[in-house]
Amino acid sequence: MKRKLLMFLLASIICTVSFTQGSALALAANSPDFQLTTDKLELEAGEIVTLTMNGKKLNDMYAYEATFNYDPSKLELTEVKSQLKGFSVDPIKKDNEITIAHTKVGNSAGEDGDVFIGTLTFKAKESGSTIVNWNAMKVVNSQLQANSYVVNEATTLTIIGPMVNPVLFTDIKGHWAEKTIIEAVNKGLIYGYPNGKFLPNGSITRSEFAVMLSRTLKLELHDELKFTDASKIPNWAKVDVAKAVKAGFIQGYQDNSFRGDQPITRAEIAVMVARSVKMKAADDATLTFVDSSSIPSWAKGSVELAVVNGIMQGSSGNKFVPNDNATRAEATVIILRLLNLDI
Repeated sequence: MKRKLLMFLLASIICTVSFTQGSALALAANSPDFQLTTDKLELEAGEIVTLTMNGKKLNDMYAYEATFNYDPSKLELTEVKSQLKGFSVDPIKKDNEITIAHTKVGNSAGEDGDVFIGTLTFKAKESGSTIVNWNAMKVVNSQLQANSYVVNEATTLTIIGPMVNPVLFTDIKGHWAEKTIIEAVNKGLIYGYPNGKFLPNGSITRSEFAVMLSRTLKLELHDELKFTDASKIPNWAKVDVAKAVKAGFIQGYQDNSFRGDQPITRAEIAVMVARSVKMKAADDATLTFVDSSSIPSWAKGSVELAVVNGIMQGSSGNKFVPNDNATRAEATVIILRLLNLDI
């Protein structure tokens, strides 16, 4: 009976303030800050990770309702704990969103100052990068007055899932890039497929190469992807694509699309590589490829930089073939040369 009364009390608090002040955003200079931290940023599939909710400059927080977004295909929510006295309801899950709520009981004062609010615990399920985003926080004071805050506090996790041992790939034995592929896979820059293949001669997409570049350069900052086709970018690639975009290494098209599943060309790779290194080509450097005239004007300087610094090379017949789609093997070799570049 006591549990039912507490659940009714919490539901009443949250619902009441939702109807009266749910859409109000607190913008005052003394608004509280909310932070989401974690005990680890990289973990293996099956491993547990705990995210910590902290509040700063709180003023009489009696109850709260917090909303998060995460990818259920990558993470499984296993536990939610509040460090505050009172009562919590079970998390409300809807698609990739979870809402948690907690309230004190009785005539007690709310929390003030810097407060350790609680924790969320997840179990890693599938390899790739994924984001847990604390979207919003509704705070109710002891007088049952509410304020809602946009939090937008994100934590990026990298899950190193079950992957094929590179020496067991069935299609790289004797390939010209075999040793490089094995090295790059061992470094976590690129992965093979669950069927035991690497597909070294297959094309690599814009999303895939952006992920490789992000991992190689260990990029950290990212913004929300605002491309018209952002929803088509695979979940495992979104964080790293966003990092590469934030860094200015890759851009969308004039129609504000990203076309992440489109094979990337050698010219496009040259531009991405050139943007990512703090180096200029020699003043007297010239391209001597027989097809130099076919290199797009927007890529010529970048191709020159990539070639002069040994990151990219021509193909047979002294051609650069700028408009050819890069293969997974070529991209792997390029990215490893970039990693080893002394800049």
